Amino acid sequence: MIDRHEHLGQIAANALPNLNTESPWLVLSTSPARRASAEFNAVSGDEIHEWVKGQVSGWPAPLPVGSNPPGIRPDILTFTPPQPRGRGASKYYYELHSDGSALGALQIGTLRDSPGDGRQVWALGEGALAWITIAMLRLNAAFARHVSVLGKAEVNVAVVHPTGPDSTTPMQVWNHADTIYGPAGGSRTDDVSTRCTVDLTDCLSYSLPANARPLLVDVLQPFGISEPRHIGPDGVIRRRHFTGHDELIHTWAKSIGVPSEL
Repeated sequence: MIDRHEHLGQIAANALPNLNTESPWLVLSTSPARRASAEFNAVSGDEIHEWVKGQVSGWPAPLPVGSNPPGIRPDILTFTPPQPRGRGASKYYYELHSDGSALGALQIGTLRDSPGDGRQVWALGEGALAWITIAMLRLNAAFARHVSVLGKAEVNVAVVHPTGPDSTTPMQVWNHADTIYGPAGGSRTDDVSTRCTVDLTDCLSYSLPANARPLLVDVLQPFGISEPRHIGPDGVIRRRHFTGHDELIHTWAKSIGVPSEL
């Protein structure tokens, strides 16, 4: 049997052709150590469709992952937007596999002129990277629970650089330091990824931010950011850094039972 490390790589590689190449993506995939044996059909697809809508309904940003019925194969459910959207709009792609594996992808970044030299960059919001990592990790863990394979899992997080017309445009992480939205570190023109083993049971508990933090650290470091502002070393979400979204983050964190502070 293929091990979960190799399986995780296959999931990500198979999903990449389904992602629009015109802007960056944040991709989070999980492969549980145990394997479920679900089989998808019209009935189970409808049931999981409703389940997904319930899972994402409280997210602090309007990402309608379950707004459209999934594409159904016996081994995979695929959630995509109802219709194509113009560049700059939030696009998503989600796969739920019959063995309990899952992959979520969200198109991120906007084209901006860097204040340093005026060159155009893909500005990736540090706050968006933080909460999307937390949210997708929790959704993937919830799916593992839904198909009874909670426990150890291999997790991979990647920021995928565009390969389309703007393939030479670098990516930069931006934040609202000193109330001004601007670059927080260096730039890159290649993919960034990290992988680790996580207990998905902890990702449905108070410990969710603490489990997401090492992944966020590893994604931000290649951009020259050593310390994430949005999750503290103690595993507490720092709401004050989600500029303009403090109350939404507070409501969401409280509803899923994870720690947060101003």
